[in-house]
Amino acid sequence: MRTFRLSKSRITAGLQCGKRLWLAIHRPELEVYSADVQRRFAAGNSVGEMARQLYGAGELIDGGRNLSQALRDTESALSAPGDVTLYEATFRHSGVLVRADILERRDGRYRMVEVKSATRLKEYHLQDVAIQAWVTEGAGVPLDVLGVAVIDTDFVYSGGGDYRGLLREIAVADQARPLMAHIPGWVRGFNELLAGPLPAIKTGPQCRRPFECPFIPFCEEQEGKLPCARDDELDLAGACLPAATIDVTAGTLDPAAGEFLATLPYPRYYLDFETVQFAVPPWAGTKPFQQLVFQWSCHVEPRTGELEHLEFLDTSGEPPMRAAAVSLLAALGGEGPIFVYHDFEKWRLTEMARMFPDLAPRLEVVMGRLVDLLRLTRDHYRHPALNGSYSLKTVLPTIDPELDHALLNDVQDGLSAQAAFHEAVASETPADRREAVRRSLLEYCALDTLALVRVAHRLGSG
Repeated sequence: MRTFRLSKSRITAGLQCGKRLWLAIHRPELEVYSADVQRRFAAGNSVGEMARQLYGAGELIDGGRNLSQALRDTESALSAPGDVTLYEATFRHSGVLVRADILERRDGRYRMVEVKSATRLKEYHLQDVAIQAWVTEGAGVPLDVLGVAVIDTDFVYSGGGDYRGLLREIAVADQARPLMAHIPGWVRGFNELLAGPLPAIKTGPQCRRPFECPFIPFCEEQEGKLPCARDDELDLAGACLPAATIDVTAGTLDPAAGEFLATLPYPRYYLDFETVQFAVPPWAGTKPFQQLVFQWSCHVEPRTGELEHLEFLDTSGEPPMRAAAVSLLAALGGEGPIFVYHDFEKWRLTEMARMFPDLAPRLEVVMGRLVDLLRLTRDHYRHPALNGSYSLKTVLPTIDPELDHALLNDVQDGLSAQAAFHEAVASETPADRREAVRRSLLEYCALDTLALVRVAHRLGSG
């Protein structure tokens, strides 16, 4: 039987979907990674780099693109007497190659640790460790301890580069070792699969669990699931439906929504936040994966028929949270309802109040002025095109199809906004690209709050 070069990542890809593995080997040029997936890769790299600092001095097995050199360097490092710490130690066994995040030898005993940019142990982590251990032990290195290092969300960065406590290590030998018995069968099965034609596997939940597959566009095109044009929506059967054909008059509205809105005074404010998360927090006083406000948009309706727009965006790379809070308080004044969609803004305001106690009393007043348009819409508005979904991007085309987020360029949703922020603050981003990303962020956030205006007006028209 023909054998193929397998690795931990390729085996885990095969466990997710055999078709994904086949394409990764035979048609890698078809891979398409979204901006959010690339951001997750970058987060994983940053956590890996931090782990090397936290686990102390050791030898990084680089090898560049020469894996044979990495194998030789690993063998050489382990042949030396005494204690050793290796990062990216490289091993091959039965045609499978792995690189261990951390391999330590102390008093002749070996410990292997996989580093994850996750906050808890997950099932696929155990598969990863099992594959790593099976190959490493098959290459002649007995492992006494197997661990997974994950991010501790209770960690608060105090500044000064002190990240002690960012990672917590979980012993997983008892859970991972039983999986090692399955690996020879996995290897044989995947070699047989790779020697054959493209597997006839339909798209389904496995395409995004546990990872978003980079071959989704190819597979969907194979199945005739051509992506909709940017100004199209999906009908109830999942087919493309031009947005212009959505009948905005088909919706039904409970007059109670309008009656409630009529009781609210002017000025009225329409607010939306954009936030960013970091696996390794860069700013003192922040936690891993904390939602940190770097942008807000606010449409202001001083009176019926008038509309103004205010906004804030900080892409300097400095902590933006306090400036966002101070500027927001100035923009919102002291009275008038503040329309939001769901509780996201309320949660962020709560966190701001904790971070900045001197601003807390004023931020708490702001929280008391919030009006949730999602609840109002869900309780009082019906349209056949919603199909049970009341997300803003689902509701909006039934009210005002011309306000289409898909018509935007770089930033079309919250995840791409986060990816855009990371790109904007990266030192290697050219100035012209940074400015283009900044404009896209401003355009996207402004569209979100204009959408709130349109939704409120529709609810108030009943």
